[in-house]
Amino acid sequence: MFTPTLKKEKDIKELRNIMGCTQRVFAQISGVSERNIIRWETKTVKLNTQSRIVLDRIEELCKILLDIFGTQNKISIWLNKPNKSLNGRTPIKQIISAQSVEEGVEEIIDLLNGFKLGIAS
Repeated sequence: MFTPTLKKEKDIKELRNIMGCTQRVFAQISGVSERNIIRWETKTVKLNTQSRIVLDRIEELCKILLDIFGTQNKISIWLNKPNKSLNGRTPIKQIISAQSVEEGVEEIIDLLNGFKLGIAS
């Protein structure tokens, strides 16, 4: 069974794999082009400051997801399943449709913290 763990150095592909996303979907979540995701994964281009901030929040989300669900398969299912706490939207769609990436990720982190406390689904 594949149980991902995060390394100290930011690995974009690992974050994407934890979430069970294609490069296209991860680009939408990150608020950048798919081409940037490819460049980051191949280390052709370094992250700028704003991208680093966004990816730090996504990394925090991934750590919480791993803590709660444990496996990439369970994480992917939860992220892509309609959630009544999000008015029937999937967590992925909620992040993508938020006014900013940071806002969308923060909303899902808050939901997961509620989940850990037993007050969200």
